Amino acid sequence: MPGSEGLSEAAMEVLRSPANPRIRHAARLRTGRYRRRSGQFVVDGLREIQRAVAAGVRPVELFLQTQQSERLRQQHADLLAAPQLAHCQTLVAPAAFEKLAYGERNEGAVAVFETPSRTLEELRLPPSPLLLIADGVEKPGNLGAILRSADAAGVDAVLCSDCATDLFHPNVIRASTATVFTLPAAACSGEAARSFLAAHGIQVVAARVDASATMWQADLGGAVALLVGAEDRGLGPQWQSQAIRIPMAGRADSLNVSVAAAVLAFEARRQRR
Repeated sequence: MPGSEGLSEAAMEVLRSPANPRIRHAARLRTGRYRRRSGQFVVDGLREIQRAVAAGVRPVELFLQTQQSERLRQQHADLLAAPQLAHCQTLVAPAAFEKLAYGERNEGAVAVFETPSRTLEELRLPPSPLLLIADGVEKPGNLGAILRSADAAGVDAVLCSDCATDLFHPNVIRASTATVFTLPAAACSGEAARSFLAAHGIQVVAARVDASATMWQADLGGAVALLVGAEDRGLGPQWQSQAIRIPMAGRADSLNVSVAAAVLAFEARRQRR
């Protein structure tokens, strides 16, 4: 049982049925409504689990597939012996683990964590911060890629405003390579984001395909928030801000939202250096 101290692996309980309540609970955390209602989320793979633990996110239960547990213990001995995880591990038989695993990605480890708070009020920004705003983004893979690029470019915080997905969707975690746990981020409404930016004197620079100025002509120094919009409809008129475009040399008139966010973030970082 999770929380049973001092048990050897041979003495650990093995969950064998896909209908086990703990298995069913963890599997249901892949759906947004249940995830938000329960205040928990699920993480696939020990690399992502390790980053969540290192970031101080509290684990509830770690499921290890029986046929892979010995390999995992050899490769990740320090992680699995860490106090946060040592006493919340449960073995799961292969048939039951299939219900937990994400599609074809079965790495033998799935963990349930308590959902940490990610609000605007909790953000602590440095002087002249560089922010990235993902407004109305719907696809978890795109939001995760935005977080990953923001981390790589040294963005100080990401605001997810009016997004149709949440920060702890399994695909967001996977696409962000778990940087969602370490990068300051907040989920909020567009109205709340605009009030926050105005209160902190942060200039908004929006990416729009019809903008006359290019990103090379814009001053992205100082306190700046780079704004990218939803994949299908872009940014609405409620965002009254300076507009820039990414110069395009080919036939395409726009980029994937995560690619656009990465291009703008690295241009801002180049200017600020």
